[in-house]
Amino acid sequence: MKATVLRENLKEGLGIVERIVAKSLTLPILNNTLISIQKNSVKLSATDLQLGIYYEFPGKTDGDKQAIFAPRLLSSLVSVIAENQINLEIKDANLIVRSGGYDASIKTLDAEDFPIIPILKGDEPFVEVEIGAFCRGMNQVVGMAGQSQARPEISGIFCVFEKEKMKIVATDSFRLAEKKLAFEKPNKNETSFILPQKTARELISIFGEKTGKMKIFFSSTQAFFDYTDEKTPSPVHIQVVSRLIEGEYPHYEDIMPTNHKTKAAVPRAALADHVKVAGIFSGKTNEIRVLADPTKKGLFFSSQSNEAGENKSFLEGEVTGDKVEAAFNWRFLSEGIAQMKGENLEFGLNGEDGPALLQSGDQEGYVYVIMPIKA
Repeated sequence: MKATVLRENLKEGLGIVERIVAKSLTLPILNNTLISIQKNSVKLSATDLQLGIYYEFPGKTDGDKQAIFAPRLLSSLVSVIAENQINLEIKDANLIVRSGGYDASIKTLDAEDFPIIPILKGDEPFVEVEIGAFCRGMNQVVGMAGQSQARPEISGIFCVFEKEKMKIVATDSFRLAEKKLAFEKPNKNETSFILPQKTARELISIFGEKTGKMKIFFSSTQAFFDYTDEKTPSPVHIQVVSRLIEGEYPHYEDIMPTNHKTKAAVPRAALADHVKVAGIFSGKTNEIRVLADPTKKGLFFSSQSNEAGENKSFLEGEVTGDKVEAAFNWRFLSEGIAQMKGENLEFGLNGEDGPALLQSGDQEGYVYVIMPIKA
């Protein structure tokens, strides 16, 4: 069976499915991609058994046929082809590729050996989100998820779909990030699920530069992320399906402070610099101390280690409330600041034991909570 496709579609599709292809020694079939030549389109499929992807794009075809091949070989070939169109043919256990002066043959395997990737039944509930805002929000929290196998529920991203908004949350129990996104229209399908961190990262990579809407379908065990790029001359359809993490997500709202003993309004860029400099002298513990002093109108930073020496600095700002001091992991604090936008940040502190909160008046809907290091 033959198909004629646009090089740009084939190149993008291969780049996406190659990310999902598993490097498996126990199941070498997962190292491959399934190509399906069907009526008026070509579809590439890949899975690592936890995550699956379909990338479908238009093509001039003359029938239906499937085969399994190593995507790395075709991707390397496509990267050097200059012609706009590429001819594909599945014939005699080979995927034949022709374009310009190139005529290559890639060995294939029987399509029946490829693992089954779940597909939509058609009756699953779904929500529709603006894809750019969704990916930016996911990117702001994904790095804060935990890595503990003992607590798999916090190793993922908690997605909550309410009537007017959705919440994207991640925590490793030492810090927590929450992003709220408003729906353009009221959502009828309220639910929540825990998405694996790997899936979240792949969604950001695959859809981060896309525009338009994406539908998220969900069941008790799986979530489907369905997107069609209809603004291009040759619409591409991408669908990612992922298993969900079982378990109950912690009631994180209970630790989010609503009041603060002390509030400090400081320049974002300057705060980031003071934290990084203090981190240089923090040694292996990563511990720095922050003293908020309303009488001195600013924040004092200090750190020391036997190996590096010691550091002290002062950042001027508007400080209200009590004089308080707390110790923080500078890397966690720096990572939270890095996700903030705007010129100024509000830093709410609650002493040596209470959670601190970072937020920006120029970035509505995003908060970052960090626990102090207890003595």
